[in-house]
Amino acid sequence: MSKSFYQLLYQNETLYRVHGETAVNESVEEMSPSSVIAVEESAVPLAPVSVPKVIAPPASTSVPLPTLNHQILILVDEAPTMSAGNTIFLEKVLKAVNLNLEGVDILNLAGAKQMDFRPLLQNKTVHHFISFGVPFININLEIMMNRYDPKRISGVNFLLAESLDIVQTDDKNKRALWGALKKIFIG
Repeated sequence: MSKSFYQLLYQNETLYRVHGETAVNESVEEMSPSSVIAVEESAVPLAPVSVPKVIAPPASTSVPLPTLNHQILILVDEAPTMSAGNTIFLEKVLKAVNLNLEGVDILNLAGAKQMDFRPLLQNKTVHHFISFGVPFININLEIMMNRYDPKRISGVNFLLAESLDIVQTDDKNKRALWGALKKIFIG
């Protein structure tokens, strides 16, 4: 596991190393001081943290990321292409938060092989990930979130929503999306 993965996953939490176990590829001593709080060997945590073993997909199934031109990335999964109705709806949604289609990157992952978006986080290329119906695990990001509940992780805003088809036809989802977008873009 990479240091950045643990920093992203556990953020400001204190992690304890079980004496005699080496669950990660790099030792605690190799991590930056800001990411690890030193603990005396005699200290015993009330609830030890167990680090889950994550199996990464083989590198051969990963495809390179397209070049992104904006700090806002919208993910969709619409085969074969995004419908005109969904494009118009997305345009209205973006306009409500003072954005437009020309100011965002839209990536349709329909039929795409496994993509690794971790470099985008490490390089701070994207500041906002908005996913319409694409679980973050599909882009090799281990982020557990509820729909319409934005999270800020390492300076990047993440929002998971239903697919555009579902949001467009359900007023409850439209209101939830609007509330989440207001939190991210309007304040």
